[in-house]
Amino acid sequence: FLEVNTRLQVEHGVTELVYGFDLVRWMVELAAGELGELDRLTRGLEPTGCAMEARLYAEDPHHDFRPAPGMASVVRFPAGEHIRIDTWLRSAAEVSPFYDPLLAKVMAVGDTRERARQTLRGALSETVGHGIATNRHYLIEALDAEAFVREDPETGVLARLDYRPRTLEVLAPGAHTTVQSLPARHGYWPVGIPPSGPMDDLSFRLGNQQLGNGEGAPGLEITVSGATLQFHTSTTALVAGFCDVTVDDGEVECWRPLRLVPGQVLKLGRISAGARAYLLVAGGLDVPEVMGSAATFTLGGIGGINGRTLAAGDVLRIGDCAGPATPKPVPPDWRDRRCLRVTMGPHCTDDFLTRADIRAFLDAQWSVHFHSNRTGVRLIGPRPTWARAMAATRACIRPTSTTTPTRSAPSTSPATCL
Repeated sequence: FLEVNTRLQVEHGVTELVYGFDLVRWMVELAAGELGELDRLTRGLEPTGCAMEARLYAEDPHHDFRPAPGMASVVRFPAGEHIRIDTWLRSAAEVSPFYDPLLAKVMAVGDTRERARQTLRGALSETVGHGIATNRHYLIEALDAEAFVREDPETGVLARLDYRPRTLEVLAPGAHTTVQSLPARHGYWPVGIPPSGPMDDLSFRLGNQQLGNGEGAPGLEITVSGATLQFHTSTTALVAGFCDVTVDDGEVECWRPLRLVPGQVLKLGRISAGARAYLLVAGGLDVPEVMGSAATFTLGGIGGINGRTLAAGDVLRIGDCAGPATPKPVPPDWRDRRCLRVTMGPHCTDDFLTRADIRAFLDAQWSVHFHSNRTGVRLIGPRPTWARAMAATRACIRPTSTTTPTRSAPSTSPATCL
């Protein structure tokens, strides 16, 4: 013997599938001194069919199989008569960096080797895992390798495997970059969850349409300044909005499709107009839906990448969001369509604002502050003088301590007090 392993092998599942017994049960019965089904060994065993096993790991094959711990936000495995899944993994489970990164053993059995291979490939394709990087697509490509398919594999097959994942990697995350999508997350305000979704949904829709995506395909929302991304696959991207954009340090235009090849680095700089911009890719980003939307709600920790902003080292997979047969160009006059409906509230009366203040408010050009978000839009514009002295005094108070500031007595002048 070269080796005797007196333990349960990781691959014991394929043995059980073709022989039709339970090795773990036999081990327990043997330890208990019970024969159970052990007498089958004396009668001889005959395998039936062929079984294959693939080990699903929390690792990134593109980076020399670097471990990828973190939270697995959404996990789903297929079920079937000829499929067996041995796993501990569940949605929202934390994958620790301190142990073996094995997540699951995906096994398939068939009456022939080819049938087992196809079944295993299908099982891996149907497996869903979000939140961490895995070797799932690498396993699929290995199963499709020509030498493996023709039943002539050898030790150099994987070394020659040209693995090009459909992913992009975050080298620098930017100020507050999140994954957003349409439709937004509606119907949950009563429990404190805002609609989410892109703030500038018009630019988001038009950008996706220009790429040929469905108008709601998930993309990245840029706030103040954007991320630096490296692409590991050939794809087409587009920046919907106005910000500085470079590809391999060469300047490129916004609103124009960019053809990218593996290894290229796209850098999104500061936003030059508007409050948000969007990076969209052909096919959209492959992120799970939570409560009806893939949009990120950071305060609630849901949607996007584990409910948070992008971080350096994140790997996002490019999906396949079917859209129209041909891309739709952006209407040439869309930038001039800035229709804002204003409804007067209870404070727009003469005892709060003078008529001159209201006219100045309606006539002014307002800018959207970058601190605006989905729970409120902060505008920058003229300050009112207020109709009452009390209101004017309160507007000017800037407390610098916990001491309650003294308020001025209200004026009795007919011009300010009605």
